[in-house]
Order: sequence, then C-alpha cells, then structure tokens
Amino acid sequence: MVMKPYERNEAIFNKYQVTEDDVKRMAELAEMDFGTEDLHALSEEEIFDELFKDFDLNEGEFPADPNQMYGVLLLKRVQGQLADAALSTMHDIDSFYDYWQENKESIRDAAQLSPAIKEMLVLGFRMAISVGSAASANCLGALYYMGDVVKQDYAKAAELYELAMANGCYQSIINLGYIYEYGRIGKPDHAKAYEFYSLAAALAPSCEAIYKLGDMFSRGRAVKRDMKKAFALYERSLQMAQSDEEYAQPAIRIAQILIDPDCFEYNINPDPLRALALFQRAEIGLRLDIADGQVYYKKRLQEAIEGQEIARAMVEDEGDGGDFIIV
Repeated sequence: MVMKPYERNEAIFNKYQVTEDDVKRMAELAEMDFGTEDLHALSEEEIFDELFKDFDLNEGEFPADPNQMYGVLLLKRVQGQLADAALSTMHDIDSFYDYWQENKESIRDAAQLSPAIKEMLVLGFRMAISVGSAASANCLGALYYMGDVVKQDYAKAAELYELAMANGCYQSIINLGYIYEYGRIGKPDHAKAYEFYSLAAALAPSCEAIYKLGDMFSRGRAVKRDMKKAFALYERSLQMAQSDEEYAQPAIRIAQILIDPDCFEYNINPDPLRALALFQRAEIGLRLDIADGQVYYKKRLQEAIEGQEIARAMVEDEGDGGDFIIV
C-alpha cells in the first residue's frame, strides 16, 4: 500500500518524536535532577564541585593533568547547554536550532570526544522537531547527510528533509535535490532533482537554488545541455550572493566558463581577467566553508587555486602580445 503524502509525513513525524524516556535520558546525560520542578543543567560552579569529587581532590588541590579536568568540564558544560536549549523549545521551537548555529564548532569538537554529546545532540533536535521546528528537521537531516558528527544515514536525511519541506523549510527542497541528483537513496533521479531545484528557485529564489538549477543545464541532466542558460543562471546566482561563502559557488562556475576554450561555442566571450578575480573570491569563500567543517569543498578549492594560475597565464599571454582576444 502506497502512503499518501500527508500520511507519510505523519509517519516520519511520529518516528522522530521524543518520548518520556527520551526526556529522562536527556536529563540523565546532563546530570539534571529530574525530580525537581525547576529542571536545569548544572552551573559551572556546580560542575567544578562535582569534578573535584570525581578526581578525589581536597580544597586547594589540583589534578596532576589539568587538561584532563578541563576536557571533562568542557563536555559537561556542552551537555548541560544542549539540554537547556532542548528544553527551551517548549517556549521557542527554534531555540535548539539557534543554539546549534551559534555554537556548532565547539559542539563538533565535543562530539569527537564523547558519544554522549552526539546522543544529546540528536535528542535535542528530536525535541525541537516534536514541537514543530522545520529548521531543526532540516538541520538534523543535514547532519545525517554529512556524517561528520553523527553516523551517516542518507535514508534518515531524506526523511527529515521531506518533513522539513512539508513544514515550510525551503532549504530542505534544495537538499532533496541533492539526494536525488547524486542517488543517495537509490539510483540518481535527475528528473526529480530538477523538479526540486526548480521548485526551490520558484518558491524562494536563493543563490544556491539558482546555481543548482544552472548545474542541471550545464550538465544536461533532465534537460538539454545549454551552457548559455547555465551561464545566465550562474550570473543571477552571483548577484544574489550575500556572503563570501555564497559567492564562491557561482563565482567558480562562471570563472571556469570564462577561461574555457569552447566558450565561443556557447556564445560567451572569454574574459580571463574577470575569471582571475572570480577564482580569487571563490578561494576565500571555499576556505571559510572548509573551516566551518565542509571539508568536501577541498577539491573545489584546488580547482579555484589552479584556475587562478591558468587565468593569470592567459592574462599575461595577452599582455605579451599573444593571440588571445577579449571581445
């Protein structure tokens, strides 16, 4: 029996809802007193008191390895903050998502040291999903997609993107495009990918939605290959970019076309000088992305660096009287 769309979304929602046992587990991980009315994580002073007991230290004494104690303190602090942010979703459904966005670097670091942090992170997002946070559903889906913090699971990523999309998260529409373009839950389905990218571009035009639509034309996926249309979409995406990170993706695509020997065939004028500037801007954005944990952009970064060398050589060749003509 095939589920109707709304039935499937309800089934996914129920799958990720937290139970009473989940909440108790969260309190246990954060060392909260679940029996009190005022449920909150331990303060830093209380954590220190507990640590001194754990390390069997008297007042005025310090552990032989202070770094070990600091590491435990960091983990306990992050666990407590994750729990507090999760419980805050009862008043503000996106509070956990906001906490993650503001602290994801330290949370990622802590997650590498302790499985309990990963467990708490998933529970926190599920708590937020239970009260209707579409942003949290999309974000947890992205974590499962990437697999750098929690175990990679494309099926869960796709489910959560569907749930987020059904609840109004436009980014998840683009993310579903990636799922189908690259065949993460089966064979690649370029028609579906094109459908999702087009829908995202129509409902909430963004830098990413537009350049991904351009990719479909440049690669001839689900549509006839048309570099002129792809180039126009990349230019539009570049205009919409609001940060160095957003700027990087359309910039490197445009730059690669501008130094392509076949660009005349696309009715596009070569421009190595502009390409050089775009490659340089792309390098900045890609380095920021990689620093933010998006290490899959390392190949793109290398392309941006090598592209600069090619574009610079073309500019110098033209300056030396070469036969490369910029129209």
